[in-house]
Amino acid sequence: MDHEKLIKSKERVQQHGEVFTPQWMVQKMLDVEGIKQACENIDATFLEPAAGDGNFLVAILERKLKVVTEQFSEGHWGTKSLFALSSIYGIEFLADNLEIARSRMLIHYLNWYEEIFQEQLHSTTDLYKSAMYIIRRNIVRGNTLTKKHPDYDIPIIFNEWKKVKGSSSKVEKIEFTFSSLFEDPEDIENLEKGISEGQLSLFGFEMFDEEKKEKNDDSVIIDIKKIYKLGVGCSVIF
Repeated sequence: MDHEKLIKSKERVQQHGEVFTPQWMVQKMLDVEGIKQACENIDATFLEPAAGDGNFLVAILERKLKVVTEQFSEGHWGTKSLFALSSIYGIEFLADNLEIARSRMLIHYLNWYEEIFQEQLHSTTDLYKSAMYIIRRNIVRGNTLTKKHPDYDIPIIFNEWKKVKGSSSKVEKIEFTFSSLFEDPEDIENLEKGISEGQLSLFGFEMFDEEKKEKNDDSVIIDIKKIYKLGVGCSVIF
C-alpha cells in the first residue's frame, strides 16, 4: 500500500518546519460548513499563505472547476474556469515547492479541459496562456511573516482580477501589496500567531477589503482570456 509522503527530508523539517497536509485532512477541512459553500462559489477568494507543493490549492481548484462544469455550457467553460482559477492565491517560501505547486495547478486545469472537450489544450491558445499567466501571478514566492520575497527586498505583490460590471468576460487588474492587508496591529498578531501554530487559516481571508488594500495606480481592463498579454515584455515573475 502506498503511503502519502508528508515530509521531503528531516533537514527541511528542521530548517523550515516543512510538513505537508495529508489529502484526507485537506478534504475534511474543505468540507467544513461555510468553507464547503465557498469552494463551490467560483468567485470566492482563497489565499494559502504556506502553499507547500499545492495540496490545498489543487483541492480548491478541483471543487471550483466541478461547479463550473456543472453550471455552465462548454461555450462558457473557458471564461468561467479562468474566473475560478483567478480566485485562488498562494504564497510559498521554498522555490522548488513553488514550481511544483504551479505545475500541479496547470496540469489539473489541463486535465479538466481534456476530460470535457476530449482533446488537449494547446500551449499556443489564449486559454492555455491565460491560465498559466494567472497561476504564475497568483501563486508566488514569499515570506508570509516579512511579507517580502525571501531573497530580495521587494514586497509580495498580488493582483485582484475584479469583474467589470456589464461584461461577461472582462476584468480589471488591480495590483496591491500583501502587506497592505495587515495594517491593523490585530491582523499582524493573528498572522504571526497562526504561523507559529503551524497553520494559518486560508479561509475567511478578506483578500479584497477595499478599505485596507493599498492599490497601485496601474489598473488595466482586459478580457480574461487575453490576460496573458499583460505579461508580454514584462520581467520574470518570481
